[in-house]
Amino acid sequence: MPHRSFMRRVGGHVSAAGGLANAIKNTQNIGGNCFQIFAGSPRSWARKLYSQAESTKFKNDLKEKDLCPVFIHALYLVNLGSDNQDLLKKSVDSLLFDLQNGDLINCAGVVVHLGSHQGRGFQSIRSQVVAQIKNLLDATKTTPFLIENSAGQKGKIGTFEEIIEIFEEIKSQRLGICLDSAHLFESGMTIEDLEKFELLDKVKCLHLNDSKTDFDSRHDQHANLGDGKIGLESLSKFINLPQLSNLPVILEVPGTLGFPDAKNILVAKSL
Repeated sequence: MPHRSFMRRVGGHVSAAGGLANAIKNTQNIGGNCFQIFAGSPRSWARKLYSQAESTKFKNDLKEKDLCPVFIHALYLVNLGSDNQDLLKKSVDSLLFDLQNGDLINCAGVVVHLGSHQGRGFQSIRSQVVAQIKNLLDATKTTPFLIENSAGQKGKIGTFEEIIEIFEEIKSQRLGICLDSAHLFESGMTIEDLEKFELLDKVKCLHLNDSKTDFDSRHDQHANLGDGKIGLESLSKFINLPQLSNLPVILEVPGTLGFPDAKNILVAKSL
């Protein structure tokens, strides 16, 4: 299979601490040509909108430096399936800010882990999750809402069966999937499962990560590319599948300092 990685958009999750300009610098430092950020501290619910001046400069810099697309990753604290109304409100509010900031910077999507049904079963919280996503889409303009597949942990929302049920109820072009290679492997799922559920055309972004844990382990632990249980051959097959080969690739591997580094970016481009 011919490698077309030189044409691909390949980047990593980088820090935007200190401002959006730093996300650009951090991406250039590792050799990426696209990237993903948190639109605020990953350890706090607090969010604020980007200023018009900052967002305009950011968009101009992205165009000048050819660094697109850009994705925002929602807080890991988010839980749209919670029965705690305070947590649910904080989750919705933070997602609203992320989507609004996405609109300001022409973001290609906000990537969301939907949370957990906390052992109550997906059907018990399905209508709540669907209603909250619909409200968020109605309250914002253009930024896609990208559901990330889960690693199959008990109670976590994001199996293919659950995702297809959400898509059946929300007929929006802004709803899509961020497909994570490690989560796919760790959940015991395969590309054939995506095909079975007719979800491949919903995938808008790939998270390329190796896995520290075995196939169907149901444990979410990322490894640097080639250092995990998936391996480079399978990762190459994954990103070069005809149905996925035109999609941007974002790394969320630990590198040497907790973020994707230049070595991993080079490995990804070689695939």
